[in-house]
Amino acid sequence: MHVDETLLQAFENGLDPAYPEQSGIRPVILGYGEISTTFAIPAMPGVALKRMPPFENLDQIKDHKAIISQYCRLLTETCGIRVVDFDFWDMENRHGEKILYVAQSRLPEISIGHQILKSGNSPELDGLMDAVLDPLIRLFKFNRDNGDSLSIGLDGQLSNWSFERSGENRFSSLYFDITTPMLRIHGREKLDTGIFLKSCPSFLVWLVRWRFLSEVLDRYHDVRMVLVDLMANFYKEGREDLIDPAMRITNARLEREGLIPGMNPLDRPEIDAYYKNDVFIWTIFLFLRRLDRFMKTRILRQRYNFMLPGKIQR
Repeated sequence: MHVDETLLQAFENGLDPAYPEQSGIRPVILGYGEISTTFAIPAMPGVALKRMPPFENLDQIKDHKAIISQYCRLLTETCGIRVVDFDFWDMENRHGEKILYVAQSRLPEISIGHQILKSGNSPELDGLMDAVLDPLIRLFKFNRDNGDSLSIGLDGQLSNWSFERSGENRFSSLYFDITTPMLRIHGREKLDTGIFLKSCPSFLVWLVRWRFLSEVLDRYHDVRMVLVDLMANFYKEGREDLIDPAMRITNARLEREGLIPGMNPLDRPEIDAYYKNDVFIWTIFLFLRRLDRFMKTRILRQRYNFMLPGKIQR
């Protein structure tokens, strides 16, 4: 992975985050998350980039880089979860904003979990689920054994993993959603949760902080809910036909590992209800972010600093 620092600085200085297609150097969008966007620069092959919300000062950037590094080290060394290669590039742009980019090795699109799921069959599903359940079960045991002293959160959706075939319908997994590191020490998040709030419409910050922030973070520290979220997203990929088989694979694995009844078996009504609620929350949230972008850019003529997704199929 080679990052051209001069090119990245030129890209940042010419970037219009509100309307990236109008930027001096147009990014190639690789994928949208609920909060951030992954993209590439055509003249920098082999590199995937995430642009973090502007920081107040260099100390905040230093702290965020440190927590990402600690998070990835813990995932790898204590939970045996392989993490994609990454590096940091920080700069000040022409607007005087302190910007941090997280650069990762660009992975083949056909290796990303949701792409395999879309065209996959039942034997491939067995292999995918095994490749995800192995690290998630290790994560569950780590969090269980450490109690409140240290907890690691993770977003286990298939779209956050790259898979390499290691045999017929067998895969090894590589995790790459690392820019929002979720670590709790003695019950307190090490991550500055203000990062979540920067992309919120200003008129919603108080509501998200009060009502949703802790609930969203709690979800990713609860491995059972990570599994529910993983399977609920089969709907988004058009593979609801594989939810029941994936659920049976998961419950059988939990039973073999002796994790039931400590972790209750998953059931389809719960997954369906979770998905409907998730769609409602994120659809409203994205609508309000777009409204906020319109107000700032078209009415108030202010700078809007986030790349929003287009229409998301759910």
